[in-house]
Amino acid sequence: MADGDGVVVVIMQKIVLPARERSWAQFDDDLLVGFVVRAADVAWARTAGELFDAMGVGFPGSPLRRDAPFIDVLRFPATPYLRLVPAVGRELDPVNGFVDRPPFTGTGFAATPATTDPVPLWWLDPCRVPAGSELWRVHADGREEVLAHYDHVASGWLPRPAGRIGSSDVVGVFATWNGQQVLADALPNGRVVVASESPWDALRQTERGVWAGVVEPSDVADLHALVVTGTWRGLAFQIVRRYLEGDTMTARAVYLGRDADEAERAGLEKTDAGVYELSAPFADFEDVVARQLLAV
Repeated sequence: MADGDGVVVVIMQKIVLPARERSWAQFDDDLLVGFVVRAADVAWARTAGELFDAMGVGFPGSPLRRDAPFIDVLRFPATPYLRLVPAVGRELDPVNGFVDRPPFTGTGFAATPATTDPVPLWWLDPCRVPAGSELWRVHADGREEVLAHYDHVASGWLPRPAGRIGSSDVVGVFATWNGQQVLADALPNGRVVVASESPWDALRQTERGVWAGVVEPSDVADLHALVVTGTWRGLAFQIVRRYLEGDTMTARAVYLGRDADEAERAGLEKTDAGVYELSAPFADFEDVVARQLLAV
């Protein structure tokens, strides 16, 4: 796939578990994290069962089955603001490798059938769903249909979800526009979508409930991915959302330790293969640091 300038864009693919899909489809959430593959590497997986084999979602407690009538996948562009790393075990990388459950292999490749070519497996750090992503349903007989499209941060998911959580203010792509930090997405044509949760005379309110517009790249500064990290009871997390519960500011956070044994001893919630999450008062997190990461 090529963008408007003829640059080849790599399309990644991730199986979407039902709970994550519900948060997208019902509440307009757009958090994305976990093990992913290049779509071209699993082009041979044309049925739900083959996708199950190709992408390693038969982990303990998985809500998916190989004989399921369908499996849903997100196909999304590998934008320069995503942080993708080879998914290897501690044996290959004692510092950044994973301790995880089968079918995770630790080799950097998915546990695919011996009759197929090896499929490189990647880990995607928490991010906002990239602009132009599509949610597809693949049936057991190989039929495919598009369920939803994530246009960009100003529009969110189409068709529109009934509820509204919207984009987080602590994860995703941001920029400085007219002296203020705003939500942002770079479009394939080179222009930039900017969006704000607050009313802004120069912007138009979208159906998602934000004020947004499309501007030239020269109009924005500091286009970057925002990453907010902290520790909770000595464990490393990326904070992916903040919200008020009564008078308490609560944080939703994704565990960064890459150690399933440690995560499970701590009682964290497993939301996907290798993904463990926690909700706790924001004040309980220590050493909170916000970093701006430029495009890679």
